[in-house]
Order: sequence, then C-alpha cells, then structure tokens
Amino acid sequence: MFPHGKRLDYDGLDVLVVPHGIDETRLLRNLNWPVPSPIEEHYDFPSADGKRPFTKQVLTCVLMTMHFRAFVLNDMGTGKTKACIWSFDFLRRIGMAKRMLVVCPLSTVRFTWEREFFNTIPNLKVAVLTGTAEKRRKLLAEKADVYIINHDGVGVIYRELKLRSDIDVICFDEAATYRHAKTDRFKLAYELAITRPYVWGMTGSPTPNDPTDAFGLAKLITPETAPRSFSHFRQETMVNVSQFKWVPKRGAADTVAKVLQPSVRFTLDEITELPPIYEREVEIEMGERQRKTYAMLKEHAAALLKEGTITAVNGGVLFSKLLQTSIGWVYGDDGKTYELDNHRRIAALLDIITGKVDSLRTDAKVLVFSPFISAMHGISAELKKAKIDFAEVSGDTTSAERGEIFQAFQHTAKFKVLNAHPQCMSHGLTLTAADTVIWFGPTTKLETYEQANARIRRVGQTRKQQIIRLLASPVERLTYSRLMQRRDLQDTILDIIAELTEE
Repeated sequence: MFPHGKRLDYDGLDVLVVPHGIDETRLLRNLNWPVPSPIEEHYDFPSADGKRPFTKQVLTCVLMTMHFRAFVLNDMGTGKTKACIWSFDFLRRIGMAKRMLVVCPLSTVRFTWEREFFNTIPNLKVAVLTGTAEKRRKLLAEKADVYIINHDGVGVIYRELKLRSDIDVICFDEAATYRHAKTDRFKLAYELAITRPYVWGMTGSPTPNDPTDAFGLAKLITPETAPRSFSHFRQETMVNVSQFKWVPKRGAADTVAKVLQPSVRFTLDEITELPPIYEREVEIEMGERQRKTYAMLKEHAAALLKEGTITAVNGGVLFSKLLQTSIGWVYGDDGKTYELDNHRRIAALLDIITGKVDSLRTDAKVLVFSPFISAMHGISAELKKAKIDFAEVSGDTTSAERGEIFQAFQHTAKFKVLNAHPQCMSHGLTLTAADTVIWFGPTTKLETYEQANARIRRVGQTRKQQIIRLLASPVERLTYSRLMQRRDLQDTILDIIAELTEE
C-alpha cells in the first residue's frame, strides 16, 4: 500500500514511516486517518504583494490539490484566483504538474489573471494567448509555465492546444459559461479537458438561471460522475408546469450540490478577516420639473392599468422613463437626451465624494454607478466642473483603455473617482483601492448590482466599505427593495408599476 514507506524500530515499536505526499494522504484518509493535506504543512504560500492567505483560501487550496477534478464555488471576492495560483505552484514544486492553462473571460485575462500571477509568484513565466490566430500560436509555442486564454480563444487554436500534453492542469474560470453542453464552446472545452490529470472549475454562480445549468458544468469537470443525460437531470431537478415551462423542484439545490462534487463553497461573509461593509440610502428631493414629469408618467401608467392595456413592453418603457426622470436625464422619443433639474442629486453626489458629509466620509477612492449612459455622461460633466480627478468607463471604452484605467485606479494615486456603467464591471475585477460605491440610480439587474458592489468587497480589502444608494422617488425605493430581496426586476416591473399607482 505504501511502496515508499520505511519500517523502523521506534522505542520498541514497529513503526511504518510514510512520506507526507498527496497519494499517501489520500490513501490514509480512505483508511479513516485524519491526516492534514501536504499543502497545509509543507507550502509557504509565497506572495510578492505580501498578502498572506486567509483560512478559507488555504482550505480551497486543500481541495484543489487533493482532488484531480474539483469545483471551486466560492463567492465572488473570496480570493479564488490566488488559491488557484498557489495550488498549481505547489503541485509544480512537488513534481505532480508541469504547466497550466487558464481559460477565462476576455475581460479578466490581463487585469485579473496575468496581474495576479505577477503579484503572487512573479517568477512563473506567463503567456497570454490573445490576438490573431497566428499570434496565439506563436505565443503558445513559447515555453511558459502558465498559458492564459479567453473562452472563445480555445476554438481559435484548439488543435495546437490539444497536442500540448505537457499542459496537465486546466482551470476553467467562470465555468458556468459551459452550462450548455450542446454548444461548440462546450464540446471543444470537453475534448481539451478529458485527457488532462487536473481540471478545476471555478464559479461563484454555478446555476445562474436554472438547476439544470449544473449539468454541463458537471459533464465538463467530473464527466465520470455527471448525470447520465440532461433530460434525466431535468426530471430530477425541475417540474414541467406547462408545455414550454419548467420550474425548480423543492430540494433542487440539494440535488445540484450532490452533482457538483468534490467542491468547496465559501461565501464572502465567511471570510472573517475582511473588514465590515455598511449599506446606506440617501434620500434627495426632486426638482420642480422632475416632480411634474414624474407625476405625469405615473398618471399615464394608472390610466393604462385602468384600461387594461398595459403590457410588458409599454410597462417596461414607462418604468424606465420613471427611473430616468428620478435620476435627472431622460431619453426623448426623438433620440435626444433631456436634462431635468437634478441639481440636488448632483450636489449630494459631490458632497459624498469630497467628504463634506461626515457620516459618509471616505479618504479612499470611489466608484459611481448609473444604469443609463446619459446619466453617466452627465455625471462626468459635473465631476469635470468640480475639478475632481476621474475616469469614465462604458461599453464604448476599449479593452486596452479599460485595462489602463483599472491599473491606474487600483495601483496609483490617479483618479479619485471611477464613473462607470455597472455592466462594464466584469467578473473577477478587483478595485479595492476604493472603499465606497455610490449608486446614482438603481439598476434593474440583480447580477449586475451584486457584481458591481463586489468590486470593492474582495480579499485584499483593508478598509471598512460602504454602499450608498441615492433615491428621490417611490420607483427607486421599490427597485432597490427588490434588489435587497435578491430579486431580478425583469419579471416584476408590472407589479412595481401597480404598486406605484396605488399610492
């Protein structure tokens, strides 16, 4: 059982001395010996930025090194990236791994993954496989310890990746991307991973839509124990309530948890070493034009409800107009943007940023989010007038420009404020140079709201944080309330409109 063990006479006892390796530890644990994992006892967890691992990060490394295939389902901000780097480095040191391929979203290739390798173990040579097919092939041909590629980039150089048998560790970051097992993206990833010794799937949201999302994830990471078919798994986790509609069964989460094994799951709240976070709402009075426009829109909504002619489409438009009016910039039917008298809202924003409100004071940097591009541009104009050093990020900002802005914001004294559209705040992005998030107005998407807030609430944050929500109207209060209840608003907009007209 232990070919590398040695028998010794120890004070009259016949003792078997066993190397404290991964294989030996697995076997001893199967024999019910509570042996600590080797990485806990024999690894120094190096970090060029001086950040030591939190307890939950060490436990995550234990899972990744003790299992050939595993799921890391830790919440966003819990330090999954660093745990992956340490796990690979340890396996490499003890001769159980040679090279790793990280497959991740394009937006996190450089700013998150490449930078985290540099900040953790800079002596590891990292190659970023982006650009044209020819450029990717050339970079892959170069000798490196780690290769990083975006999800869709796998298909560009699939044949070359398939031939690289020396790449024996694959980490799929944001692995829920592969939840649909019939897509070409999934099939290529599956064929690439099936022969590799170590395969890790990392995601804080394994089932973003339905319990059945876990099927593709399980088939990719642990194919030998995955459900035998999608239809069978759907029968286990969902109920068919009409010809085209399925809803989750009670206990579906437990079924999913059993399928996604072995796994580790820690929430951000369990990272006890992180400073606390506070959430506050700041009420602001609307201007005269805002109030009149809001009242007119509300009256129109009431009329549609009374007539029974309100639909998801016209209701959604009305809802959006009410939010725009509350914030202060409204899109007209002619395609132009009309600014209302929202000077009180702007003043409140500037007072918080400049530290004039003692209860909301911060000496660190600030993230400002607005759900509408028109409002974002309007805020930028006001920040410029106030001579506040800021950067603006939207869907029009190129990937290269974003990288430069995020780098400067996080690692230099440049930019007091990052004024951004919240949907541009990608998974895995760390902006802990800020400790305050200000929502100039509410988004309607729960995932967007949580992801944007998570940019400051991450491992590496050393200050208390605050989420500040500005509001001036009932529609904003109801929208924030739904987000606090962790409900996506797309299915409840008509309900909100009905509530507004009852007041």
